[in-house]
Amino acid sequence: MNRYLQRLVVATGAITLALGSASAVAHDDHGGTWDPSPISNTKNLHLIGSAPKTSEVRSYRNSDLAFQGNLTFAGNYDGFRVIDMSEPGSPVVVSDVSCPGAQHDISVWKNLMFLSIDTPLTAPECGSPRAVDADGHAIAGFEGIRIFDISNPANPAYVGGVATDCGSHTHTVVPDTADPSRVLLYVASYPSGTADLPPSTYGNQCDKTGNQHSQISVVEVPLANPAAASVVSEPRFELNDYRGIAGNRGCHDISVFTGIERAAAACRGEGQIWDISDPEQPTTIARIQNPHVDFFHSATFTWDGKTVLFGDEAGGGVSPRCRTVDPSTLGAIWIYDLASLDNQDGTTVEPWQSHFKVPRVQGDGARCTMHNFNVLPIRGRYVAVSAAYSAGTTVFEFTDTSNPVEVGHQDPHGANTWSSYWYNGFVYTNDTGRGVDVLLLSDKMRAAAKRLPYLNPQTQEHVID
Repeated sequence: MNRYLQRLVVATGAITLALGSASAVAHDDHGGTWDPSPISNTKNLHLIGSAPKTSEVRSYRNSDLAFQGNLTFAGNYDGFRVIDMSEPGSPVVVSDVSCPGAQHDISVWKNLMFLSIDTPLTAPECGSPRAVDADGHAIAGFEGIRIFDISNPANPAYVGGVATDCGSHTHTVVPDTADPSRVLLYVASYPSGTADLPPSTYGNQCDKTGNQHSQISVVEVPLANPAAASVVSEPRFELNDYRGIAGNRGCHDISVFTGIERAAAACRGEGQIWDISDPEQPTTIARIQNPHVDFFHSATFTWDGKTVLFGDEAGGGVSPRCRTVDPSTLGAIWIYDLASLDNQDGTTVEPWQSHFKVPRVQGDGARCTMHNFNVLPIRGRYVAVSAAYSAGTTVFEFTDTSNPVEVGHQDPHGANTWSSYWYNGFVYTNDTGRGVDVLLLSDKMRAAAKRLPYLNPQTQEHVID
């Protein structure tokens, strides 16, 4: 721990606020109306370190995060960065790789790193331009998964690419407990601007049956020979048409919990719970409908495997959803009892327990909705961290699942926070404009939270009772 952080921990210890307490008072001074100039934060959540963008040429439109030891892997539309967080108050960028390809959802497993590509490129290698015709319109090309060897974090080496139908908007690492010589990836995608492209060298850009895409791709990566990675199955699921548009289907994001052999799939117009006891062929247990949800975007489980959260990216993350005129149900995180969903044999259900959304008003020009999140690995309590775009980062407790309460927030000037996650005592955020920030939550639960050797936020393995 560096000296700055030691001083900060000592100083904040005197003002530590217990989570769940109503005394978590913001020291913003704008009376609940949106003002982009001040930093709004509670006394228990401090910005202690940052790794801002390092080039004015590249946009660094930042996306997701993954963690391994003291390293943070930060995806962005221009490539990715590897950041050493040995001293969380003083992050050090180990490598900053230029390798454009939207949106670079990122994960790590042992010595490998995976990136999602969801726009046609002329080839999978870094530096490959977008696949366009003479008029600049997208044409068929490579979309799918890029694989890197990160044995030397200062010099990640490109290994190869795996093309997947409809590309890869996001992907999820699925450890194969029966065969540790390989790891699987669940690749999620859906029709977007390239939905009707014809087949190419790399396969059909969406679905073999036409415009719809009610499937995922399961990619097998042999750990001894990752260049031989390939699609081993394409499980199909019954899905609703999104917003009533025929064939407009597909899953946005998938979280797995191998310890309970379940996955929570956020599939735009609905949520689903899957049985993943056969990881190559997941099957639907429950289909979750919620009339308040515009876009099932993301999901996660509590570490005891009893509760599941689904996030609503209302407005696609480009619209204001935290105005005074917006209800608390719009763009919220919805909380479900997993037992009430389990063993439903595909039955449609609506048994939510409650919902949570940032309570701070944002302006008409500020895009705001709940986005990427995870649950702290603590026994006996439910506490979650979530990104909220213009509203920065929020921490909320839902131990009482019927009454979630915000207990901390950090809303920096000009926030556009894509991902916020708890990992080994700190909150790490990836902000589209700011870069990677490190936040310290000054609460005794820091010591109670389990430390992990690595973390892909959409992958949970072991139950914490």
